[in-house]
Order: sequence, then structure tokens, then C-alpha cells
Amino acid sequence: MKRRILAPAPARRPSTRRVTTVLAGVALALATTGCQVNSPVQTNVAYVPADGVPADVGQLALRDLALVGDGTGPVVISGSAVNLGDQDMTVQIAAQADPNATAAPTGSEIQLRPREQVNLATKGLQLSGVTTKPGDLVPLTITSSSGGTGVVKVPVLAPKDYYSTVTPAPTGS
Repeated sequence: MKRRILAPAPARRPSTRRVTTVLAGVALALATTGCQVNSPVQTNVAYVPADGVPADVGQLALRDLALVGDGTGPVVISGSAVNLGDQDMTVQIAAQADPNATAAPTGSEIQLRPREQVNLATKGLQLSGVTTKPGDLVPLTITSSSGGTGVVKVPVLAPKDYYSTVTPAPTGS
């Protein structure tokens, strides 16, 4: 019996179409993997989803802190205050004095029990002597009996729309 020995097949070069397809796939993969570098995930960007600003002074946490007024009279302090501590706390909020003002601004004070949260707009807290128009920032000095003093720049909001019911308490005659 005679055996046939097959001649080795010549090595085939990959077709141009196959090489082009592979290279196009690699290029597409490289191009799309860099998308997140130029367009970061928006949920990873920290922001304050409120009109006001946050502030922490010791065991006192203030959230959505803002002043509501039109710049002609007293402004109402709006926001939320939380005593995170285990002891009673006295909180004082006052506007820093403007060097051009004719009268010194007044402050407001509130008592908070341990773990108590209050809506400042419903407590009648207001500041007089603040003549800043809506849209500007006013530096407030916040003093907590359990945590010292802090300064935060707070926006002034017009008493319109959502804030239309936040008005200064009537003055006695």
C-alpha cells in the first residue's frame, strides 16, 4: 500500500477585510472607553439641592439657610435647624455689620432641645437692618452655645412664589 504524503498547504495570509474589521473593532473600543473621562457621571458631583446653604457649627446643623425679604424692611430667617447633641442649645443668628449702614443689624435667638429639629421660618426669627436686595449674599454670624461661632454667606430671596408666605411678623403698635 502506497501512502500518499500531502504537501504542506501554503500559509494563508489573513484577508484584508478581516484585518480591517479587527482594527475597526479595536479602534471603536478605544474610542468609546474614554467617554467617561470627558463626561463624568453627574450623580457623582456633590451639590446642594436647595435655595439656601448648609452650615454646621459644633452640634448645630443648619440646612437650606436663607433670608427672605425685599431689601426694604426686616428679613425672615428661613431654613432648618437641628440640635445633634444631647444637651439644650441656644442658637444666635445675626448679620455682620455693614460698614456703610446707618444702624447696626439686630439678631435673633432660639432654644433647641436635644435632637430637636425646627423650621426657622415658622419661629418668627427675623433680622432688621439688612438692606441687601434679593439675589445677593449676606454674611451671617451663627453662634451655638455648644459649639462656638461660624460665619456663612446666606442668599437673600424675594418673598415670591414658594416664599410668598414667609413674611416678617407684624409689629405691635
